[in-house]
Amino acid sequence: MNVIPFPSCRFTPADLSAFYEVALPKCSRGAWAGVARQTERHHDRLLISLPGVGEPVFIFERDVAGHYCLWFRDGNGKRCIGKGMTASACLSIWRPAPVRRRSAAVPVC
Repeated sequence: MNVIPFPSCRFTPADLSAFYEVALPKCSRGAWAGVARQTERHHDRLLISLPGVGEPVFIFERDVAGHYCLWFRDGNGKRCIGKGMTASACLSIWRPAPVRRRSAAVPVC
């Protein structure tokens, strides 16, 4: 029996779950126009399009080493805006910061 190994550059189901936890609300309210997947030999990518923009603006990528990077692409090329050893860590730029409660000792203006 031959076992085909799972490529290390492919998103795992947990990776996709973390991504779609961020993506679905953005797509449903119209902030994102769509998401496409591009899988090649050395990387797996999710390409995020914005309304009215022809080319994908954000690229979420897992490379052959299993590292994650979130790219922003504009007219000047692309730059990394997020990195991580997990999909959730890489996508943390899009997660809301926890609400900080004021201390009762601090007067409210």
